[in-house]
Amino acid sequence: MLKQIPKSDISIRPFKAYKEWSFDNTSLEIDTLEANVSSSVLSGLYPKNTIYGQLRAQFYYDSGDNPILRSGYKSNVYDDSTSKERLLDESAKIISIPITYIGEGIQRGSLVFIDDVNLETEEIYTDDSFGNLQNDNGIRVGNVFYNQGLIVFTRTLENILQSQWKLNYKSTKTIYENEYLIVVNEDEFNISQNPSAIVEVGKVDEYITTTDNKIFKTTPITGTKYIKKLSTLDNGNILDYRYSGSIGAINAGFEHYDLSGSVDSTGSFLAPYITTIGLYDDAGDLVVVAKLPKPIKSEPQIPVNFIIRFDT
Repeated sequence: MLKQIPKSDISIRPFKAYKEWSFDNTSLEIDTLEANVSSSVLSGLYPKNTIYGQLRAQFYYDSGDNPILRSGYKSNVYDDSTSKERLLDESAKIISIPITYIGEGIQRGSLVFIDDVNLETEEIYTDDSFGNLQNDNGIRVGNVFYNQGLIVFTRTLENILQSQWKLNYKSTKTIYENEYLIVVNEDEFNISQNPSAIVEVGKVDEYITTTDNKIFKTTPITGTKYIKKLSTLDNGNILDYRYSGSIGAINAGFEHYDLSGSVDSTGSFLAPYITTIGLYDDAGDLVVVAKLPKPIKSEPQIPVNFIIRFDT
């Protein structure tokens, strides 16, 4: 038994989820790198096959201040001491985080870097949500490129990453909350699927022979399905599914649910109980299975609504 769900009954809402990560100088999952202009200069150029050349080309100087070509978030306030938002001198130190640990990117404002852990000279650096790494006094010492998972130190390099350090941040992942409204109307999903429990009355089948002698079966008149039920009331009258066996003008089909239920010891009148709902894609493949906490009877008089929620 299948039913198509209208698009108006489907709701998909995105929301951001964040996961906390923590690494230190002993972590093998991330890399620490150094970039130096002296190892990059070749005939007055900065080859992009070097770390320094890649940083310069993608994040600093010409590309860094070009709103079309530059990468990473930037603030609208310039650093007067350098007249540039980003400063790359002759060297830099880099922490490279694989995409596995950043997802869609580092959450802006979540990064905390602690240098010289457990020492009196401990320094704490945070990002300002605009791609700048700064110390407690608000002095910029480098940049954070959130989508690329790069933390670049460009100032006071002689004191950074020299001893124990710790890095904390949050990765970003977009989660989609899917909500499906399933409406089971009064005349849907309330017939037993057990062939031994159902009889169809009034159905007419015809066989058509084509000019090439092929035979096709057609059903010009569909019948009415009734429960195969034969019971004797207290007064001796017979309650039957057949038109000829009746109580006055009353027959024991689904339209006479109340009367038949009065002699049905289970109270179900063989109406199905819904325990599981499956969602199929356009190709007919089962993609979602929802289990109900308890069986719900598919009533022939009232509609039943179900709401299915899951995250992807």
